[in-house]
Amino acid sequence: MAATRILLVEDERNLSELLVHILLSAGFAVDLAATVAEAEHRLAQRSDYGLVITDWRLPDGDGIALADRAAGLGMNTAVLTGYAFHMSAEVAARHEVWMKPMRPVELIAAIEHCMAKDECGNIRAPGARPAP
Repeated sequence: MAATRILLVEDERNLSELLVHILLSAGFAVDLAATVAEAEHRLAQRSDYGLVITDWRLPDGDGIALADRAAGLGMNTAVLTGYAFHMSAEVAARHEVWMKPMRPVELIAAIEHCMAKDECGNIRAPGARPAP
């Protein structure tokens, strides 16, 4: 079975390196982007991301808009931010919202929880696969 591919969008270099290490160690395949432009390019190249995790505030744009685009393509999405308390309830309802910092075990548990949801936000039965 192929590893779930994650697009990680994070502009803080040290944090992105740490997150990539954690995700690879947990068995995920990871593509990294540091800007919205890089992430948009990756989304144009691949349609098989099981999850897009993006920072909210990026140097060239808004991670929420990027998460909206990825969700529109049918991908699971999460916003990892240190500014979650500044996010409106309407925006927070559209994506998983994870507060920085996260311990590695919390990150992996949050990813597993997110990946277990169907397109309506309902928890899938264990072992059930998403619809194509």
